[in-house]
Amino acid sequence: MITPSNLSLEKVDFLNRFYTVSDDSDPAAVEKYLAFLTKDVKFTMGLASMTGEDAVRKMRENMWGGVATRKHTVHKVYTSDPEASELMLFGTVDYGLRNGKSVTGVGWAGRIVFAAGPELKMQEYQVWLDVAPLTNALKA
Repeated sequence: MITPSNLSLEKVDFLNRFYTVSDDSDPAAVEKYLAFLTKDVKFTMGLASMTGEDAVRKMRENMWGGVATRKHTVHKVYTSDPEASELMLFGTVDYGLRNGKSVTGVGWAGRIVFAAGPELKMQEYQVWLDVAPLTNALKA
């Protein structure tokens, strides 16, 4: 992962832990995922926007469907402010599907805004992702 020089080790660790939990299909991982977000998080995944951890919980509980495994890789992180309170990320994600197929190297971009305060949590999280490769592989 290439990061800006002002990105703290704490935030690099946060990102690594967040995407590890994001890739965990265990139902118990939903609560671990929510621990990275504020209770009133503004959350956008593709075309779906929601506010609050209850809405995100429902989305996370239903998002695995035909996906057996998922692996996010963050390639680059960008920020424009000295505190790195807002980040832009570029990465790829690989999927293993329950139908035996795999979809690899799907590009995504993300935006994170950290909440003010002593505890590191996301106040806003937005992801842009082309779902066509995954959708097509799930059809056949």
